[in-house]
Amino acid sequence: MGYKRFKISDDITLIQETGVANFMRCNIWHIKGNSFDLVIDTGMGLDPLKQWIMRDTNRPIKAVVTHSHFDHSGCLHEFDVRMGHKAESDVLANPSGSTTVFDGAWTRIAIVDLDQHPDFTADTYSVKAAPLTHYIDEGDVIDLGNRVFQILHLPGHSPGSIGLWDIKNKTLFSGDALYDGELLDSLYHSDKLVYMRTLERIEVLGVNVFHAGHYPSFGPERMRKIIADYRNGENSLGDVEQWFDSNRSRLGNIFADQDWRGLVKKQ
Repeated sequence: MGYKRFKISDDITLIQETGVANFMRCNIWHIKGNSFDLVIDTGMGLDPLKQWIMRDTNRPIKAVVTHSHFDHSGCLHEFDVRMGHKAESDVLANPSGSTTVFDGAWTRIAIVDLDQHPDFTADTYSVKAAPLTHYIDEGDVIDLGNRVFQILHLPGHSPGSIGLWDIKNKTLFSGDALYDGELLDSLYHSDKLVYMRTLERIEVLGVNVFHAGHYPSFGPERMRKIIADYRNGENSLGDVEQWFDSNRSRLGNIFADQDWRGLVKKQ
């Protein structure tokens, strides 16, 4: 099947890559515009994405990658317009397992359902080269006609992590700068001090809705709790294999599709 879509609003759809573990599955956001559509992040790339999205639109599609990690950039190469931060460009143009962080524990734990993707092996999986066609950075604007995004540079998780800030609707597509789970700040190009400054910036933006790179969308009350816990040293993801082993029973069916629509209204 490849992907499943969940309609969030008239112009925002959440796309989930099927057969990928819930804790690893990237949220792929399809935003419909007046003159073109925007796709934010592209999953692991286990199945073609662009042709699947084209079933739901007749407009050109431009892709934005919030950062270069394998779970966000797997299908970026399929799109003619590929936008991202310059600090991620070398990795995207010349990806490897180590630079896209598909190495170590991520190659040893179960993140792909072999019943759905029988040809997948950690030894052969790789992200295809996807050189950026456009650099976007702090203060740049993407205007869809019906919705305008300001680009925010939100480093820390990775050097070129970005967010897309819809000021009018007070909605932030935050990538992995902030999501409702243990934050990952221990990668080869992460920076804990920079990450904390990014979170402090997000904290005072005035966001009402966060559409993140992983897990359900959430509101400002939950945002404050996530950041407060991280500040207190209680909400960061350390050793991946140890985390997976200790949370295995809690995680349940890790390959189940998850319909998260409406959750943000409860927070």
